[in-house]
Amino acid sequence: MNSKAEINTIGVIGLGLMGQGIACCLVRWGFNVIAYSRTATRERETRAHIAGSFRKMVDRHIITESETEGWEERFRYVDALEKMGDCQFVVETVGESLALKREIYQTIESVVEKNVVIATNTSGISISLLQKELGHKDRFIGMHWAEPAEITRYLELSPGADTADYAMETGRQIGERCGKHPTILNFDIPGLISNRMMYAIMREAIHMVEMGVADIETIDRSFRNDIGWWATLCGPFRWMDLTGLPIYAKVMEGIFPELSNNVKLPDLMKEKVSSGTKFYDYKGNEENDWENIWTDFIHDIGEIVKKYEDKAKL
Repeated sequence: MNSKAEINTIGVIGLGLMGQGIACCLVRWGFNVIAYSRTATRERETRAHIAGSFRKMVDRHIITESETEGWEERFRYVDALEKMGDCQFVVETVGESLALKREIYQTIESVVEKNVVIATNTSGISISLLQKELGHKDRFIGMHWAEPAEITRYLELSPGADTADYAMETGRQIGERCGKHPTILNFDIPGLISNRMMYAIMREAIHMVEMGVADIETIDRSFRNDIGWWATLCGPFRWMDLTGLPIYAKVMEGIFPELSNNVKLPDLMKEKVSSGTKFYDYKGNEENDWENIWTDFIHDIGEIVKKYEDKAKL
């Protein structure tokens, strides 16, 4: 299969929140989806997610009711990886376990055609490391989505050391068919682009809480009311251009030595994960309410971006 072949059927392996969003995105744009999860209840959850997401899109006039017709038939769940042989492209989005991912790839390689591209949604494992034990290394790419996958324009594509051009081109074409604006990396780097920037912010935020500079809510508020106001329109380089490079250069000299360069998991994160608690204390349905607000907000941001995409070439 080359990049010019018409791809109609895509496999999605892993149906957590991200996998559900990816499946929703694919069926929205007309692909047939063959989905697999080790957890049988994920089929019902994914179908509910897709139906709910489509309802919101129809209510917001993003899509019409007729555009949602037939999605139930285009989404097929299978109870074994061995039943994914009809896939023309595969997206793996399971947890960050090297052993689990390699086990999945071994099975998938045995059932799909040899030139079917296999993509991983990994957030932090090297693409070159993941493809190392594949029989056909050239067909493997990184394809990193952002939640909610059916709404955002984000998609990062990364080659591994042995990835062929046709695999990257196939990933790019699928992304564009899904309404994405694919970002193409020149080479493999753990975390890709957005995650490396995001985790640097998260590390510094946690560092300041642990130092006692401010509490969690205060740091969140500061972030929202500054970076949150310009980041959708301008990336960091455009923002530095617009607001003064000499100023940033001077500040960098003073502040860089003061920033956290911790390479270990912060104690605060260890405590939250081990205790099963979160940064905020959610009462009743408050967490679900926040998830709904967040989804609505993402839709609103999308409408604002459309207003400026021609002017700002977004």
